[in-house]
Amino acid sequence: MTDNKETLIAVLVNKGLDGDMDAVNACEDRIVRGKAKAMIAKVKKGTAERPSVPQSSAPASAPGPLDVSSLSKEDMVSYLVNKGLDGDMDVVNACEDKIVRGKAKAMIVKVKKGTAERPPMPVSTIPSNAVDTSKEEIPSVEVNKVINPKVREMIEEKFPGTTIDNEKAIQLHPERWFDIASWLKNEESLFFDSLQCQMGIDVGDENLESRYNLHSMKHDHYIEIRITVSRSNSKIPSVEKIWRIADWFERETYDMLGIEFIGHRDLRRILLPEDWEGWPLRKDYQEQETYHGIVVPKVKEGWE
Repeated sequence: MTDNKETLIAVLVNKGLDGDMDAVNACEDRIVRGKAKAMIAKVKKGTAERPSVPQSSAPASAPGPLDVSSLSKEDMVSYLVNKGLDGDMDVVNACEDKIVRGKAKAMIVKVKKGTAERPPMPVSTIPSNAVDTSKEEIPSVEVNKVINPKVREMIEEKFPGTTIDNEKAIQLHPERWFDIASWLKNEESLFFDSLQCQMGIDVGDENLESRYNLHSMKHDHYIEIRITVSRSNSKIPSVEKIWRIADWFERETYDMLGIEFIGHRDLRRILLPEDWEGWPLRKDYQEQETYHGIVVPKVKEGWE
């Protein structure tokens, strides 16, 4: 491997360890990107040391940051498709242009189904030597509004022992979720006044997960919270007293997965009748044969 590529890997590793995974994912050289991600994982596990970066700027072949604000809508769609296919749907969901966001999501589905080819990642329009590395953040780039690493550190400082390592989101233990949620909404520097979405997932291994997408309309930044519980003790504090829209969100998650939201003032099924048996979105769900003497159709027959 050339010295330039080794230097680029060192630059990307340091970027990733500092919380800027967008810079890593934007690297078009798959081998370099893969080696950088592998090194980041090793450093976090303590099996490798953090590489040093030469005092001089990154090599001339290193790509500069992508000037997202200058992209055409077509290039923006291609950029979001690549981010989504690499597992970073937060960037896709953070796009404020509904048409661009919709086209990107539709293309992601087509590529996954094999009915369309993956578009090329737009080429950087900023030369690497033009980047001001003295600033911690790159201004006016939409994707940097997702501030999971920063908020995770703030939560751990305010509520020690409540976070769990997770590169994709802020993973929390359930016990103090209500206190943390209240703080996230009222802390002036964060002010997450909008719960955009709450959903439940059967993640396997006898575990269920509740996910929360929060947005601050004042500061225009986003985070994702994830809380995992076991099927045998699927209880999570309710936040419907903090964000009223959580009322129906939590009821639907309870209805489909059986997660009990402690403190919810009206926790009951919202789509199915109260005496329905089981939780339809659990992976081991078996439809009941009849409901009050009515045969329940086996709607999944032939789907496999």
